[in-house]
Amino acid sequence: MAFRPLLFAALLAALQVWPGPASADPILGTWQVEPDHKGQVGQVVIRRCGEAYCGRVMKVHDRNGKSVVTKAMGRDLFWGLRAFGGGNYGGGRVWVPLFDREYNARARLSGDRLRVLGCVGKVCDGQMWQRLR
Repeated sequence: MAFRPLLFAALLAALQVWPGPASADPILGTWQVEPDHKGQVGQVVIRRCGEAYCGRVMKVHDRNGKSVVTKAMGRDLFWGLRAFGGGNYGGGRVWVPLFDREYNARARLSGDRLRVLGCVGKVCDGQMWQRLR
């Protein structure tokens, strides 16, 4: 019965590539953003929002490490970001507080660093974020 070993091998292969409900996406967590034009540094929590990802500003500190309240606090900086594989994310929107405008969002994950971009057409600019946890 050569059929059973083939079936067993196929089942094992499927289990190795199936992500399963317990696997977490590496983009999830708390990230520190680069300092803004005032030297303020925010912490963004990336979470699942349906089938996509959202990033909400949870804390902001000034240059001296003192907590400050800004218009970005408690607000999503990006939403609708989807995983494309290989550490690439896109298809969402990003809000840039400095300009109070929304742009097309992209991100690239590399270890504990996340490059978050706002794009108009093919022209993009953004920040490098560092994972905190």
